[in-house]
Parts: sequence; structure tokens; C-alpha cells
Amino acid sequence: MVTIKDVAALAGISYTTVSHVINGTRPVAPETRARVEEAVRKLGYSQNMVARGLRKGETMTVGVVSVSSIDAYFAEVLHGVQERAGEDGYGVYISYTALTDVCPTACKITGTDSLGFREAEQLSGLERRGIQGLILNSLQNDERLESVLTGLRTPCILFQRLVRGPGWDNFICDDYQGASDAMRYLLSLGHRRIGLVEGFGFETHSVKFRKKAWEDALRAAAIDADPQLVRDGRYDPVAAYTATKALLALADRPTAILYYSDTMALSGIRAAADMGLTVPGDLSVIGYDNLPIDDLSVPRLTSVNQMSCQIGRDMMERLMERIANPGLESLVRSYPQALVVRESTGSPATA
Repeated sequence: MVTIKDVAALAGISYTTVSHVINGTRPVAPETRARVEEAVRKLGYSQNMVARGLRKGETMTVGVVSVSSIDAYFAEVLHGVQERAGEDGYGVYISYTALTDVCPTACKITGTDSLGFREAEQLSGLERRGIQGLILNSLQNDERLESVLTGLRTPCILFQRLVRGPGWDNFICDDYQGASDAMRYLLSLGHRRIGLVEGFGFETHSVKFRKKAWEDALRAAAIDADPQLVRDGRYDPVAAYTATKALLALADRPTAILYYSDTMALSGIRAAADMGLTVPGDLSVIGYDNLPIDDLSVPRLTSVNQMSCQIGRDMMERLMERIANPGLESLVRSYPQALVVRESTGSPATA
């Protein structure tokens, strides 16, 4: 392994001077800096970030705790987090509550259940590792979450939950606007029976506003918000497939369905096909996430874009600001949504 002393020997200067050049801890003459940079290039030297962090009392690591490793949307968010972290030399510890069936219908999530306990264990373990900051996509209930956030000893960004407090920031999506745009589009196509396949969320989850937008859009169009047209897909492809078939088996079935995620929407397209229905001929489908796979599905999926990767980058950027200045005033940052129209939506056959 190439060391700083190897760089110093090749440049013909002391290793302390090389250290000042690399770490920017003292002004160095331009010609000296040039010799160091040339030696670094020739030897392929890279800093040992862990050792440097320990010397400075920093670990140069942050933690991310999320719900499930199979959540395709958060994977996009995480890509943005890691991309931005790497640009400043930060490492990222990633931990999940390891849910595959994210929210079973009969599962009442509380602050003392196994999921909440597992998340608390993960947070404690990350703090013991000396992380300098945390991005949290939590499954704790509202009361327990506020208690957890208050007890943290590290700067934190809370994702998709609106729980205000002095020691953390809230990054959320404008789900009411996104779902409203999707509903207005379906109504403009002539749809009047519009189903909703939802997913679990506590009251502080921004996703709760998607159902409100569904209800408000229907009422604004003088249409009753029929509870029979709402099903819980649990963010799970199998559950969403079953929920879609139940909706399409109704005597007065929906001509369009809005889903809380692209994964569930793609399952819905499969369910419609298995029932002998075409999309969008017999059923229009809108997802939520705008994943890359949407351009490859048959038909291509209309979806709400949540700017996932950009949110990840922005959360990491803000977290580094908090690490540098823990006394920053907390903020709530809300991201607008954009409907991306593709092939899975059209006018109803009865229009």
C-alpha cells in the first residue's frame, strides 16, 4: 500500500508538508503543491479515510435505516444518498427492518412490536459504530417516533414523515399534489369509477394525503368516493394482484385504478390481463414512483415522478450541513410531483 511517506520521498519534501497539502491544513507554496500532486498521481496514492477520521475525531460515515430491501422506490433514493456521500468521502451504513410483506392487514404496528424493536436496535447499533449522521425512513408509530428522534445523539434527516422537532429535518413529497394531478388526468379522460390501491401509513406519513386527494378529486367532480373501490395492497406485489382482482370482480368495476406504488401498479396490469381485460382498453392504470422499469412494461406505465434520486442527494447534502453545524434551525422540505403519461392510461370504453 502506498503511504504518505512514499509520496513525500518521491516529491523530495517532508511528509508533514505532504499532509498539509492533502488535508489543506496550512498554506503551501504553489511549486511544492504541484510536486505533491504529481507524486500522488504517479504513485496512485489515496487517503485512508478511516485513519484520517479517527485522528480528527470523525468516522466519515452516516447511517440509513429504512423499511425493506426490496423497496424499489427507496433504492432510487438510496442511490442519490450514496452518490452524494461519495463525493465528499463519506461511507454509508445501510440497515433495514427486513420486511418483505411490509404491512400485513392484521398487523397493528405499535412502539413495542417486533418491527419497532428491531428498528430501535438498528439505530442503537449505528450510533455505537460512531456514525456522524442519520437518514431515517421509519416504521415507528407517531408517538414512539417522536420519542426516538428526541433521544438521538446524532444529526438526523427524517424521510416521508412530518414530525417537527428542533434536532432533525423533514424531507417529504407533496403527495396531495401528485395524487391530485393523477386524479384530474383520469377524470379528464372520462373516468368516473376510479379505484385506489393504497399502502400502509401512519398519520404523519405524507402518503396519507394520496387518499385524501383521491376523495377530494372525486367530490370536486360530484362523484361519491365509494369505499368499495379502495383496497389495501400493502406495497406488496402479491397483495396488490389480489386486491386488483377483487376490484375488477365487482359488478360495477372501476375503469381506472390509482396505485400507491409502481410495483403494485405493475401487479395490477398482470391481474387485469389474467382476467381477460386489456390496459388501457378496459382499465387505465397509474402508478406512483416513476421507476426506470416503467418504460419497459407492457404497456408502459403512467406514473407520478417523485424525484427520488434528487431527494436522496439533497438529504445527504443537508445531513452534511447538519454534521458541520448541529445548531442549524430545522426545516421541512417538500418536493413537487410530476405526472408522467405513458401507455397505460386512456379513455374508458364506455366514454
